[in-house]
Amino acid sequence: MSLARRRFLVAGAALTVVAACGTKTAAPHPTLSDPAEPLPPVDQRIAALEKRHNALVGLYAQNLESKVELAHRDGDLFAMCSTFKAYLSARVLQRAQAGELRLTDTVVVEPAELKPNSPRTEPNAGKPMTLSDLCAAALQVSDNTAANLLLRVIGGPPAITAFARSIGDDRSRLDRWETELNSALPGDPRDTSTPRALGGGIARVLTGDVLDTTHRTQLDDWMRANTTSSMRGGLPPDWTTADKTGSGDYASTNDVGIAFGPNGERILLAIMTRTQSDDAHAEPLRPLIAEVAALVLPEVMRPR
Repeated sequence: MSLARRRFLVAGAALTVVAACGTKTAAPHPTLSDPAEPLPPVDQRIAALEKRHNALVGLYAQNLESKVELAHRDGDLFAMCSTFKAYLSARVLQRAQAGELRLTDTVVVEPAELKPNSPRTEPNAGKPMTLSDLCAAALQVSDNTAANLLLRVIGGPPAITAFARSIGDDRSRLDRWETELNSALPGDPRDTSTPRALGGGIARVLTGDVLDTTHRTQLDDWMRANTTSSMRGGLPPDWTTADKTGSGDYASTNDVGIAFGPNGERILLAIMTRTQSDDAHAEPLRPLIAEVAALVLPEVMRPR
């Protein structure tokens, strides 16, 4: 397939130029000023990152104000891993909005149902937790037991696929529960999405009319308090994000959400990666996520 392309959408015409820990990476912060010397084309710089990390990079980025886009392997399938938890919490909020449940409803955390990486539900084993607290746990620390409890409330993995279709995402699908969904076998279509489909869906739940103002604000608040962000390491220190990470086998490492600048900038970033090797136990690619974010931000901030 072709490498990165950036589309400048002007007057309706397109000019084509074209997962869980909270530590910052050492990726350089982007500069929005013109470099002293011309940089190589974006597709070449992303290809260089892929080669250096022995990885595949899927990217869909859009400046939500200017509509400038940047894409690379944006139609390729990648394992969603824990990024699905953004859709999961959005669906819980949507049902609360419709009066089908209340965020104050509780679910008992059964000890036998605990999964690895459950830092908020594990201390509450045998106790009830509210749906609100479970959503916060799933989004902010990627708590796997919280995700399974919420999945049960909304109807299981097929409910995530149905929700995706209802908001215009025709590619994302969830087939399994935590933690089996993170196997990320090459060529396995289960529990996958594309950067463009998942990124567009996350943008709609955070900025569109999928949720009313109250419930959309709640989702935004939960996601801004995410402690596992990888993309923040590549952004200037005065930027923040509402994002959801995910990681799994074959170095599957994702981060999808919106980056917010100090002057009202809103940049959608959907970055999905995996190793090019056949090593299921390859190290996660969190530094690569930050490097891609640092590369992309100046490009989509340029005037059209």
